[in-house]
Amino acid sequence: MGSDFIGCIVSLDCGETLGTYQGQLKSVNNKAQTLTIFKAYRNGLKCEVQNITLNASDIKELKILQSPTEAAVIVSKEATPSKLSPENSDGEGCPSPVKVCELPFANGHGGQNGYSQRPGLARDVNSNCYKNYNGGDRYSPRFSQQANGAGQRHSPNVLGNGYASTNGQTGGQRYTPTNEGRNVRFTPTKEESQMRPRRNSASDVRKKSTTPKKIEFRNNKKQGMSREDCFSCPSDSVLQEFDFESNLALFDKKAVFEEIENTHPRAVNPAESKKPLKYRCDENVLASEPVVLQQIKVPMGHSNAKQFVTDEGLVVPSISYDLRCRLFATAEKHGFKTDRQVEMVGRSASEMVLQLLGGSNRLNPKNGHQLPTVVVLCGPHIQGAQGVSCARQLSNHNVKVHLFVPSCVQMIRAMEDELSLFALCDAKRTSSPTDLPVGSIDMIINAMDSHEHTSLRDQAWYKLLECWSGQNRAPVLALDPPVNCGNVAFKWCLSISLPLPLLGNCAQVYLCDLGFPKKVFNEVGIRYISPFSHKFVIPLHIRQ
Repeated sequence: MGSDFIGCIVSLDCGETLGTYQGQLKSVNNKAQTLTIFKAYRNGLKCEVQNITLNASDIKELKILQSPTEAAVIVSKEATPSKLSPENSDGEGCPSPVKVCELPFANGHGGQNGYSQRPGLARDVNSNCYKNYNGGDRYSPRFSQQANGAGQRHSPNVLGNGYASTNGQTGGQRYTPTNEGRNVRFTPTKEESQMRPRRNSASDVRKKSTTPKKIEFRNNKKQGMSREDCFSCPSDSVLQEFDFESNLALFDKKAVFEEIENTHPRAVNPAESKKPLKYRCDENVLASEPVVLQQIKVPMGHSNAKQFVTDEGLVVPSISYDLRCRLFATAEKHGFKTDRQVEMVGRSASEMVLQLLGGSNRLNPKNGHQLPTVVVLCGPHIQGAQGVSCARQLSNHNVKVHLFVPSCVQMIRAMEDELSLFALCDAKRTSSPTDLPVGSIDMIINAMDSHEHTSLRDQAWYKLLECWSGQNRAPVLALDPPVNCGNVAFKWCLSISLPLPLLGNCAQVYLCDLGFPKKVFNEVGIRYISPFSHKFVIPLHIRQ
């Protein structure tokens, strides 16, 4: 049964250890459960041994790629090259090598060495290499070895002189005329290929030219050139870390530039020294007067020894609480009502809080899972209304806001209006200190303290919130704190229009611009030039 498949081209999958073999089936041993293939390839590489025998137990999968008939057609095509080239004439560069055979003719026909003289390429018998004759035919007879080894039969298809050999015996040859003018090729035997010297080897190529050729690379590959011969660099030199710092220290930049300047001195053009200096677009060409830092002056009797300075060095004096009340009353008389003032304070306070929370790094669409949490504590007064306005605007910027407002029978009108607007937001409002969040809080805004209603500090809700904020580790921002700073410690405070002389050393004071015109300040005796520049909230530092 297995003899029917002899000659098939098969593919044998023997698993990961042995690999995959491909070749032509030579024999099948049913008793030993083995099969033998020749012209074998293992994992795509040609095997060095001629025959390979495999056990049936090692074969995982067997595929028949070509039938015996198809395999015979492929082998016959491989054994008959379609093109003759001097490069493959030695019989080592292709599966079926060919060469030009020189056969003398006993009948004397032809020209030199018995060949008919016709211009073309022929092989010289003495030198065994191709030469260009002025009248030689190109001969390529084909021969095959007999199975019994008794002799050789030269059967060239067509000879250039028109004679073909029909005698297969060793003694003497007889030629019969055939088609004239065609080339004939023959296949040498293995013994003849080994005995015949090679004239176009890689050594001859190296003698003629120092440039490596493609044939030299092929021969080196056949001779088993190892990888170490090509990549002979030791691995220690590659893996050793290069010390940039020590090598950079060896380079004296100053000395090199001095040597270059001394070697090639630069010629100074006298016209260049007379060129006028060029100014940038943001530089002042005309000499300006010294900057006056004391631009705000308050009337005598209301000034205080405590002064602040901005980041630019401008002096901002503090004013008494009475003078500030007169300023706010004058502004309200000119149309700056209480609700407008509350909105300005809430707007400035929310902008300040957003910057302290991280600004665009914290509040952006890609960071939606880490939104900040702010707790706003408000009392039933004007500072509490400012806190509710700030909470509403923070909620509009996607900040998680928790608002505390105590339960009171009566509140000021500004507070009621702000609570009505706050109800339209998604923020949470509570009147019980126990409902405040327990988890992490980013900031606490204190709007419980008032300048007039100091009695609120004695109420129960105020004391509970004071204790709660003291236990929480979140930083505190105080909105318009009183002069005595209240009972709740804070990290930042926001003053309005002009700062009050706060007692103690506050961590950081910020000033909010309400947008009052200069004439409003002039009516209360204050000479005012805005220190805010391009901002609505600026930091202040205590002047030493």
